[in-house]
Amino acid sequence: MNKFKKYFLTVMAISLLGEMYFYPFQGSFRFSAGVLALSLVILLEEDLNEIKIGIFTGISVLLFRSSLNYFGNTSHTIISVLKTVYPASIYYSLFGMLALLIGIRKNKNDPIFTIISLFSIDVICNIIEAIISTSLDTGLFKYILLVGLIRSVLSYLIFTIFKSQEILIRKKEHQKRYSQLNTLVSSIQAEMFYLKKSMSDIEGVMGKAMRLNNALEDNVLKKDALDIAREVHEIKKDYYRVTKGFDNFMKQFATKDSMSMKDIITIIEDNINRFIEESNKDIKIIFKVDDNIELQTYYPIFTILNNLIINSIESMDQGTINIVQNVNTDNLSITLTDQGSGIDEDLIPYLFSPGFTTKFDKTTGQASTGIGLSHIENILNELGGTINIQSAVNKGSKFEIVIPLNSLRR
Repeated sequence: MNKFKKYFLTVMAISLLGEMYFYPFQGSFRFSAGVLALSLVILLEEDLNEIKIGIFTGISVLLFRSSLNYFGNTSHTIISVLKTVYPASIYYSLFGMLALLIGIRKNKNDPIFTIISLFSIDVICNIIEAIISTSLDTGLFKYILLVGLIRSVLSYLIFTIFKSQEILIRKKEHQKRYSQLNTLVSSIQAEMFYLKKSMSDIEGVMGKAMRLNNALEDNVLKKDALDIAREVHEIKKDYYRVTKGFDNFMKQFATKDSMSMKDIITIIEDNINRFIEESNKDIKIIFKVDDNIELQTYYPIFTILNNLIINSIESMDQGTINIVQNVNTDNLSITLTDQGSGIDEDLIPYLFSPGFTTKFDKTTGQASTGIGLSHIENILNELGGTINIQSAVNKGSKFEIVIPLNSLRR
């Protein structure tokens, strides 16, 4: 929104709210809600100059009320109408000037200073308006003090509510981004297991090429074997640079030494619920954390649970998935139970083979990649953990994960 449009809409809003008023005494002096709106604009909209907003509002109120009074009562002349209305215009203009002079915005986080300042400005402006428009007596002065106090306190309370809502929205956005970042990093870490495994395979291929070079007598074949070893060595160096880059990337996010199990579950639950919503499935996830332990190595938990839960979701259209966490002696135990389509008992031994899958796209018939459970197995092997699967076709599956706590606290 451009600045002119913002000034225009703000001024119009204050002017309209200025028509919500009451008269404490007989005569033209009145108290309106427009002052409350002006106070909030000064506190909240820092890109709008206080003097400009006060003067523009004063002019708008002058024109708006004059038009209403003149066309609403044809017996009044323009001059008489302007004489009645112009004190209010002076009030708003003076309010903006005093707000800038006192520096309300600079100290708006100090409630006592802000309330006293708004109260003082309101009283001063009202006294000047009363002197111009009517006689100021003791009764009116008391009303000015009372209304000034009420409006200043109410303005600051509403301002505090607005700021609290803004902080809450920012906090939710921060949590969402933090959640997405943790999911991303956990996925990258999972891929790191395969990169490191590939490094080992490359070493093996290079070693075989060198042994072949040493064993061959044919000079042409020896040269080919040596070339293979050299090329594999170049691939190894490239892989090393990639894995080193990922390691450095991961270290940049190691800003927190530990994370509690409840925080991990909260992040996973948030992401999974969005996944379920996008999948248009009637599935409920129930998490139960029995032991809210702190973990120093927590990204593997993200990867393990995300893979298992998504597998369960993909195996069912409706039902419940239960995840229970607890600590048994020196181990972290996580049990996931779903009401999915289940797995044939004969296929369970093959589930951790890379590329093996029982899932196919219903529309295209294309098979899944089949690397989710092999990811989990790699991670658990690194951590010294185990996984046990119990499943029955059309009845659901149960996955039991056990991980030594000392591998998650290092």
